[in-house]
Amino acid sequence: MADTLLREWGPRDVLTLTLNRPERRNALDPELLAALAAALQADGERAGAVILRGAGSEAFSAGYDLSRLTGTAADLDADGVIGEAASALRQCPSPVIARLQGHCHGAAVELALNCDLRIASPALRMSVPAVGLGVVYRYQFVARLVQTCGLARTADLLLGMSQLDGDQAHTWGIVTEVVPESEIDARVQAVADKLASSPRAAVRGTKASLNLLGSRGIAAEDLAAARQLRVTAASSPERQEALRRRQKKVSGN
Repeated sequence: MADTLLREWGPRDVLTLTLNRPERRNALDPELLAALAAALQADGERAGAVILRGAGSEAFSAGYDLSRLTGTAADLDADGVIGEAASALRQCPSPVIARLQGHCHGAAVELALNCDLRIASPALRMSVPAVGLGVVYRYQFVARLVQTCGLARTADLLLGMSQLDGDQAHTWGIVTEVVPESEIDARVQAVADKLASSPRAAVRGTKASLNLLGSRGIAAEDLAAARQLRVTAASSPERQEALRRRQKKVSGN
């Protein structure tokens, strides 16, 4: 069985981590998310910069693997592995650059937002269709979206279920930069090399300062209230039917 997370070291200790499930559009499952968190914890200190990408050009990641969901409140167990991967991206001392091309949906958008920079091609297709699946998304992700693009655009993404291309995501502030598809690898590598060759204490201190500011928007009592809302939605009969329809569509049956 092929590794679902590939690690490759480059010059200046730039580490590339590749979500490697191309047959599933690099869909996220507990094993892949755990491997990502472990790699960042093990190698983040050594790395001058980290690049996070999906295998191939079709997708960064299609989001959480629907085949791993049951349509019950037990699906909220996925919060743990998604949260650990998101936290590992933020807590990695080295800056992390997301290379975004093709599909990027749901939990994959949360991973991308927890990277420090996001470089996309115009062919990006980004959405968070959780409501259509009967899901109230993780409060930490909703808060980060609001910090990034504002309340109105967050509502449009979550309730309007808009799909953004690279240029729209850039206009909304979700994507740092958009470059032609043929240039994305070179641009991501150039940014990583520049960060890796800059004074490490300054790069890491700047990232840590930004993380401190970002963490001030979430209160413990809000997390508790949001958790109850998610439990109620996750176990609803309507969600089970929505999930069955989506799984059937994905499988082509």
